[in-house]
Amino acid sequence: MKLTGIFPPIKTEKVQVKKTEGSAPSKADSTALPTDRVVLSVGSQDVQKVRDILEQTPEVRADRVQALKDEIARGEYQIDPSRLADKMMGSLLSETLVK
Repeated sequence: MKLTGIFPPIKTEKVQVKKTEGSAPSKADSTALPTDRVVLSVGSQDVQKVRDILEQTPEVRADRVQALKDEIARGEYQIDPSRLADKMMGSLLSETLVK
């Protein structure tokens, strides 16, 4: 199950690149160059953490699918009509709010 289009776009701050000057090059190391450093905002770090978690999460929960198949095969799968209607209405409302 993919969850797309249900969350508003996440605003991230611009990445700041800071140039730091190294210490004066010694006679032995005359090729020392200043180094660049990237500093990410907290919001950008949070977005990266969420992306990492989503990449590790399988799209299909095989254990849940198998459990449902077993319930259906045994004839024990019950559908709650009220809950189903609530989910359908919630889905319909969220689609209209996003558009």
